Parts: sequence; C-alpha cells; structure tokens
Amino acid sequence: MSAASERWEAVIGLEVHAQLRTESKLFSPAPVRYGEEPNHSVHPICLALPGVLPVLNARAVELGIRAALAAHCSVQPHSVFARKNYFYPDLPKGYQISQYEEPLATGGWLDVVARGSDGEERTRRIGLTRIHMEEDAGKSIHDAAVAGSDSTHVDLNRAGVPLLEIVSEPDLRSAAEAGAYLRTLRQLLRYVDVSDADLEKGHFRCDANVSIRKPGDSELATRTELKNLNSFRFVEAAIEAEIERQAEIVEGGGHVEQATLAFDPPSGRIRVLRLKENADDYRYFPDPDLVPLVFDSARIEAARAELPELGDVKRARFRQEYGLSAYDAGLLCESRTLAEFFEATVAQHGNAKTVANWVLRDLLRALSEADLEIEGAGITPQSFAALLALVDQALTTAQSARGLMPELVQRGGDPAALVRERGLEALSDTGVLDAAVDEVIAAHPDNVARYRGGEKKVLNFFMGQVMKRTGGKADPVAVREILARKLEP
Repeated sequence: MSAASERWEAVIGLEVHAQLRTESKLFSPAPVRYGEEPNHSVHPICLALPGVLPVLNARAVELGIRAALAAHCSVQPHSVFARKNYFYPDLPKGYQISQYEEPLATGGWLDVVARGSDGEERTRRIGLTRIHMEEDAGKSIHDAAVAGSDSTHVDLNRAGVPLLEIVSEPDLRSAAEAGAYLRTLRQLLRYVDVSDADLEKGHFRCDANVSIRKPGDSELATRTELKNLNSFRFVEAAIEAEIERQAEIVEGGGHVEQATLAFDPPSGRIRVLRLKENADDYRYFPDPDLVPLVFDSARIEAARAELPELGDVKRARFRQEYGLSAYDAGLLCESRTLAEFFEATVAQHGNAKTVANWVLRDLLRALSEADLEIEGAGITPQSFAALLALVDQALTTAQSARGLMPELVQRGGDPAALVRERGLEALSDTGVLDAAVDEVIAAHPDNVARYRGGEKKVLNFFMGQVMKRTGGKADPVAVREILARKLEP
C-alpha cells in the first residue's frame, strides 16, 4: 500500500471487458480465432462495407444472460443496442455497436475476499452497476519493429468480437481490493463457461476509475480513468500510482482534472491521453439496424436453471461434505474443472482428504511444471485414483508414485502397467529390508545413541537412509516397524 493510501481514501470502480466464448463475431459470421494472420478473420459486415447489415449472434446473447445471472444481476426484459460514435483507424464503421441507456442487465454483486492493510482477510460485497454487450474494435499496431515502418498498421481480426462490459459500483477502496475483485470476476466467468478470460490473449481487460477523498467524506471527487489494463499486477500498480499522483496534486494545492490515462508498467508512470471525456461526447443513439432484445421471465428462468454450481457454493459444500479446510477447499474450487476432477477422483478412490492432499501437493506441481491446465492433461480421475490405490495397498511407494506423476500428466497411461514396466513395485521382502536396516544402523551409531536417549524424531533420519539404500522402493510401513524394533535398547 502506498503512503498516500494511508492519508486518503481511494474510491475505485472497474469496467471490465470480457470476450465471450463464441465461434463467430457479434454481428457477422467471421470466425473468432486468436493468432490469425492480420485481417484474415474478417467479413464484409465487420469491415463495414457498403450495404451490409448486422445480424446478432444468438449464442453471445445466451452467454450474456448466463453471466448476468451468475453475478446476481437483474436481466432486463427489454434492452437496446446503440451506436457509440467516435473515429479511430481500427473502427471501420466510425461507430461501435454497444448498449447504453437500456443495457442487458443491471444491479448485481460479487463477494470479494481481500487482505487489508492490517494483514487480515475480509469479505466485502462489491455492487455491480450494469452488464452490457458490445463489439470489440480492431487493433492499431504502432510498434515499428512489428509493422516494419514508422506508420500505424491496423489489424481488424478483433473488430466485431463479442464482449461483455461489466461495470462495478465505486465500492472498491484499495488496489488490493481491485485485484481481488478482478480475480473473483474472472473465476466466475470461467466457472459458467462464458469466457476463457485469458489475460495474455486480451480476453479480459480492465479500465479503472479512480478518485481520492479524505477518510470519512461521503462526496465523490473528480475521477480519472486508467485504460486497457490487462494483468492483475498492472491494475494494482496503476491504481497505486494514480492514488499517489492525485494525492500530490491535491496536497500541492491543485485540482484533479477528469482525464483518460495510460499506465506505463516499466516506469510505473501515468500519462494523460485526453481530458474531460463524457458519455455525451459519443452521441449515443439506438441502432436502427437492430431490433431490441426482449426476454420473458420463462427464458430467463430457463437460463438460471442451466447454471452450474458456483464457486462459493461449491467451496462451502466441499468443507461440509468432505471435511476439508477452508484453504484446501478454496484452492480446489479456483477452477471448476479442477473441482470436478477432484470429485470424480474421490468417487473412484473414496478418501477425500487423501485425494485433496495429492491434488494440491503433487498434481498441481506436475501441471505447473508441464505448463498445462487440468483440462489439457493426460491424467484422468480414473488413472489418478488407480495410482493412489497402488500407494494405499503398498504395491508402490509414495515416492515412486510422485515420480510417475509428470508422465501421467503429460501422456496419460495405466499406473499399474507403468509401475510394472519401470520396476517400481514396493519392496516388502522382510529379509531384504532387515539387511538394509542393519546396514543403516551400523553406519550411524551416533544417531542410534540419540534415538535410544529419547530423540525419537531421529527415526525419520533412519527412514530416509533406508529408502535411499532401496532406491525409494521399500514399503515405508514395513521399514518403520523394523526400525522401531531394532532401535530399541
């Protein structure tokens, strides 16, 4: 937290643009694909060629309703598309089709858990003003190294891609809360399959409205808007920098001007793009080529019935049904796919706490090292449960099972067959184990004396030495029993 945040109360509202998970654009059949050659995912409609008319993507509307209901919004029975007029090279029509006075949904809220300046975590309910649909603009490329010259090039692949704009109330009070809100919103959109919300691909972008006031004041001060922030870390850094900038202005006797700003992450500095931009500047009016959206209550309730179990409900159920800690349940439910993988594994294996420990400790590590999400991994709930069963039955050791995890994550396979092929069966021959234990005890007389003197934790040292001598194959239960017997005076 910045020094200015201790002297001033920040008032923050966020406008998030989330790309909807559709195969085609909002008003044209052009495909939505990431990484295409410039100007290849286009159509006469999104190029605004003469005589074309927009045709609304029904799937985008369904996803918009789904997101609104998941965020506890009221879906409006009547909403209207409007033309938002401004001129920019990457906006072929000279206007953007959006919604203004009559949006898709209003109200709503998200419960956000954020850590305060005292280090304590608190839950705050952040209100939502509205959710509306709009099309994305294209992309201007200013980088000479990319464009090959000093001129600006335009890529219209993104023009017309369907977006949801999700506008919060000015309820956030710190950069940390803003970051927590964005993480919560992103998780929600992914949970209900509305958006991939991939920050690196620009599927989830944020504008932040920031003002400051003296603690205890209720009036809102002049706000500024930070544009196009596409990482949680940059959002938090930009808000902190803007709080500092505004504090310096006010404390120096000046007045904050309403402005649109850009944040430069390498330098941490704010620069002004333009001053005093209001809704009136865009000259909104209803688009004459698109009819209003009209929904009856039956359609809205049908969409509500199709929502999956949401993350907060799932977390509470995991704690009650499986006896998990709040921390473990929270980690498992960060991803709907991971939560479903966990439950499917528990159904196969039977012990929820064992499965949770292996998922959170070993599976997540293997996924991270392979740079994979669970949905792209080769391991299945069935094979994962089979691997854990081999450990439970002492047919292989936990160490050997962990060694197989990267291969199962990347390529899949039958754990029992892999254990046989690699010679990873647990060593339980008492004669062999007796000999290994005798050798370890003979090699470490000082530690034997410590154990017999009352330092029982030294048993773990001997366990490690025996496992090392047996290449990690020894049955740890059998080894512990033999050690305990032979170390007694």
